[in-house]
Amino acid sequence: MPTDPFHPVAATAEAPSGAPTVDRLLDTAAGLFWEKSFAATTTREIAAALRIQQASLYYHVASKEDLLYQIFVSSLNHFLADVPAAVQAIPDPRSRIPVLIRMHLLTLLKHQRRNMTMLTELRSLSPRHREEVVALREQYADFVVSRLKEAQSAGAIRTDIPAAYLSLALFNMLNWAARWFRADRDPAPEKIADLLSRLYLEGAAAQPVSASLRIPDLKNAPKPPASRSRRPLRSGENSTVERLLEAAVALFSRQGYVATSTREVASLLGMQKASLYYHIESKEDLLYFICKSSLEKIRHDVESAIQKTPDPLERIRTLIVAHMESMLRYKDEHAATLTEMYALSRDRLAQAVELREGYVDLVRSVLQDAQQAGVLRTDIDARYLSLALLGLMNRVLVWYRRRGPLSPAQLGQLLAVIFLTGTGAAPAG
Repeated sequence: MPTDPFHPVAATAEAPSGAPTVDRLLDTAAGLFWEKSFAATTTREIAAALRIQQASLYYHVASKEDLLYQIFVSSLNHFLADVPAAVQAIPDPRSRIPVLIRMHLLTLLKHQRRNMTMLTELRSLSPRHREEVVALREQYADFVVSRLKEAQSAGAIRTDIPAAYLSLALFNMLNWAARWFRADRDPAPEKIADLLSRLYLEGAAAQPVSASLRIPDLKNAPKPPASRSRRPLRSGENSTVERLLEAAVALFSRQGYVATSTREVASLLGMQKASLYYHIESKEDLLYFICKSSLEKIRHDVESAIQKTPDPLERIRTLIVAHMESMLRYKDEHAATLTEMYALSRDRLAQAVELREGYVDLVRSVLQDAQQAGVLRTDIDARYLSLALLGLMNRVLVWYRRRGPLSPAQLGQLLAVIFLTGTGAAPAG
């Protein structure tokens, strides 16, 4: 049994032998896309997993990309049908929020592999299909934001944070569950939904937080600098290797590791492909160095920040801000690590997972220390507090833009407020 809680193999089984052909097709393909990535999966492998001839696959779909498009549309249609139907049956605006959370999570985990594919493979769609899918996503996001605005108007949830940010925080927490949930280890989805609902509405703090936990000025926030950050050179690196890593980061984060060739990396730097192998042995070297660098850097930055903070609750706030600053300073590097790490060979993947799990353990230990000090709620296990917090922080990579209204530090402050005090907290007077 895999020990990595985020490994694709940890997905729940979803396609019983008696399932309709379309469901079996979508679930089987999604499982392979999650395990291997869309680019690395062939239609021959999909057909073999279904025990049909490759030619028979094209009776159901026009192409592999068309199959991916059907996975997206089927997933989004489930959200657009099931969640609004359940929410709109509830008249009270505040009571609608737990129902929304519950139905979103149940829908997410019912077809976990399809939804994980939907959350990670948007770039693999053709421009026409991508435009249609984005429109469906926005339709659902607008529904969620509208429900949060209704709750704000009714005085049911806090009004000092715009509904758009409350919605993004909610999606971050909930959608991250598609990565870590395992039916053979975790509570039933209904219980996961309940604890995430309590955490989102009530916050993680066990007592009123200090006045130092402030929401940044969202109306007058200065725009962050538009300059592109550079990854610092490490000992043993030379300028050419550094340039290779930067080129690989740009390509891997934009189009994926499997879909990127060494020829493209070399071309981006204006060199011959053969010259690239003077500096590295393989394309995998680039991905490994990227993963190793990003994971080591964020742990170093967060550890350095929290060591100066003795107060347990303040350490959580400091951790969140430091995490956001480090992660978004090297945004593309972390995005490539998050989405492409499983393309590494077995030994190198094990090393990367060990680095990542070391950081997860650090986050969990900070939360456990706060629980033992009596300042963090104990009715939710530290494991699930840490998973919710990691989702809240890490999925910012999906939507954050450097020219947006908030700097990484300001966004960290905002997320710390939401995590510690919840969205149902009364605005500070």
